[in-house]
Amino acid sequence: MNIIFNKIYIFDILTKKAFVTCFEKGLNIITSSNIDGTDRGKSVLLRSLYHTLGADAHFDKKWKNEDKVYLLEFSVDNKKYFIYRHKKVFKVFDDAVQILFQTSTRTELSEFLSEIWSFEIFLPNRNTEKLEIAPPAYTYVMNFIDQDYYDGTNFNSFKSLGQYQNFKPDVIYAQFGIYDKNYFERVKSKQNLLERINDSERAYKKANEMKEKVSKLLGNLVVPENLQELEKELSIRTKEYNDILNSMNEFRYKLTNLRNEKYELEIALNQIERFKNNKEKEIKSILKTDICPECHSVLKDTTDLRSKRYNSIEDSLYISDSIYEDIEKISKVILKIESSYREFSNRLESYKKNINSAQKEIKNYTSYIGLNELYNSLNLELFSELQLQEELKDRIENIEEELKKVSEIKANINKKYYEMVDSQVLRFGLDELEESQYKAINRVFCASGSNKPISTVIWYFILNNLKTCFNKKSLKLPMVLDSPKNAEMDYDKEQALIEYILENSSNYTQLIFSSIGFERTKFIFEGETKIIELKNDKYQLLNSETFKEYEDILENVLSAQLI
Repeated sequence: MNIIFNKIYIFDILTKKAFVTCFEKGLNIITSSNIDGTDRGKSVLLRSLYHTLGADAHFDKKWKNEDKVYLLEFSVDNKKYFIYRHKKVFKVFDDAVQILFQTSTRTELSEFLSEIWSFEIFLPNRNTEKLEIAPPAYTYVMNFIDQDYYDGTNFNSFKSLGQYQNFKPDVIYAQFGIYDKNYFERVKSKQNLLERINDSERAYKKANEMKEKVSKLLGNLVVPENLQELEKELSIRTKEYNDILNSMNEFRYKLTNLRNEKYELEIALNQIERFKNNKEKEIKSILKTDICPECHSVLKDTTDLRSKRYNSIEDSLYISDSIYEDIEKISKVILKIESSYREFSNRLESYKKNINSAQKEIKNYTSYIGLNELYNSLNLELFSELQLQEELKDRIENIEEELKKVSEIKANINKKYYEMVDSQVLRFGLDELEESQYKAINRVFCASGSNKPISTVIWYFILNNLKTCFNKKSLKLPMVLDSPKNAEMDYDKEQALIEYILENSSNYTQLIFSSIGFERTKFIFEGETKIIELKNDKYQLLNSETFKEYEDILENVLSAQLI
């Protein structure tokens, strides 16, 4: 489905001022004078778009957000809607501005919007770990970059995203169509089955405790009434023995993976140390010879060259500390698992003796007499719980087979992701980025200085290109880019970044981009471009005349209530 922003209304109900502008399909440029064009409201305008749809934008303190009413006209596959926002209240209207929905909770808003555009994202609750529909902001994170949050591979352009831990890969794979509704239903089903297994295991534990108490009260002379009961007893003991054996196998598997991971981290740590040493050698060589190690020319001033290498060394120390922390964490987990493994090994020997004892009882069955109804009824209960657990585990195993297919698709995505990032690293000369930093989507990278906005934009664009590639039926949202504030970015790099954005704009049904002093004639670009130039005074985006012109629609949406 294609989402298009048609028109944005921003009202200040206290000062009685407003701003209204329209957007077109394709490329939209928000600009202002190259001489004195700052603080005209470009960022406010762009932040307002997804803010109106339910995300929380980072507005400046001067922008009194509590006094603002936002109304966004948007289309979903040519079907028009209006969405209203004032503080935490949301209303959705049809194309005739008749109210369809109203809420003050993001969850309800997500549910309603998901019905409109047939897409939702589920994330695990931080406290309960149960999957729940995520607020709207998580749907938009790949499609908006705030000018103050060009942070590489981090989604920071909206506030309050810390509601979910490590949400980035889940959100990305949901956008790629891998974590679709069927996937989430399988995960939920698996979660429910695991809860039922836990309930059964608790019931089993209680029944077993009661059985042991009865056995002690009767002097451990309780025996089954017949051979079938005795075989059930043996089956229970054997099942418990196998469970311990399976747990030990899992521990061994975890230990192998953890030790391999620790070894890889230690290798990475060593590589970073070699990188740092190399940069230090380069600095010493520069100080000694004044010769550039890259072009081998003699430099009059090596301050900038040495500064870049000092920055690289500082970055490598930061990464080294992070890897060292990971190694320490893994070492602690390894010790913990090794301890558990030894404990289970001791229990395994004990259960071997119990099984041997039960087998002897079967041989001597004719010598056993007596019956304890309670004991046998508890045995029956234990046996039933074991059967239930096996049935539930079989169902989980079937679900896991389906989930394994997801892992294969993710591997293909990460391979393509690496190739695409690597090509842009070469194109823009982002030599400071190591290959290991972009081997997989869940890893983090960010160039420094003037390259920081470039590395951020290429990452967002690559994610959206991958989404189109792997999810043909994906939800296509407008790409909104607020021009970066970066004092270190020179004119050439700024122009190169704008050219890259224009070059990729055809990949989006709608792209809205802001840039001071944008001149259409300076760029070779095929396609229609709507240029919105803001000529208002500084900090005066809204005005009284526009408020009067659109006051009727404001009163209409303010007073609208669901019956």
